[in-house]
Amino acid sequence: MLMPRQSHQQLILKNMAIRFTEHKTPRPKGNEEKLIHARTTASQTRQMDDICKVICQRSSISSADVKAVLDSFVWYIEFSLRYGDHVELEELGYFSPALRTRKQSDGKFMVTVDGVNFRCSEKLKQKLRTAKLEKESQPQTYPLQKREERMREYFKEHETITTPTYAKLNACSHYRAKADLESYLEKKILIRIGGSTHVSYLLNENIFRQK
Repeated sequence: MLMPRQSHQQLILKNMAIRFTEHKTPRPKGNEEKLIHARTTASQTRQMDDICKVICQRSSISSADVKAVLDSFVWYIEFSLRYGDHVELEELGYFSPALRTRKQSDGKFMVTVDGVNFRCSEKLKQKLRTAKLEKESQPQTYPLQKREERMREYFKEHETITTPTYAKLNACSHYRAKADLESYLEKKILIRIGGSTHVSYLLNENIFRQK
């Protein structure tokens, strides 16, 4: 029997939680005070296609129409920032161009665009403060050699691997996974394909045959 849409959404909301792990905070020598900090553990990274599918399910708009609107939305933010304008979305936050000043070899200073500043809205902060929290036990950690072995095993069943998948496979952070994959590229163990937010890695089979 199919579950009504409203009941299904309520079930999803009930099971939603921000998962986190606790870690010891490094302290200077001589300071024995024990401090703990929490880190969120994202189960996945939501991308444009995921957003389109969810909005499509919650409305009568097709996924293609949703994507067209979101593309225009992103374009308009970029358009505004290029003109030096700031963009404020009451439910989301505040966008503004980020600048960086560098001193050149001739002593002069050069100003460049360094990205985008984002300040979360108070409305979104208030909503997130009521989110459910769920503590996870510390995952088993693997040394570099073991992480590479686990990756090789993964390639026996899959053609490509992504940074989030590698991180989940080896129970490590996104930054650790990215550093590992970069080192495999330098050693020519892997080949990078794609670009932007759709990067994945192929096994360089010739290298593995030599091993």
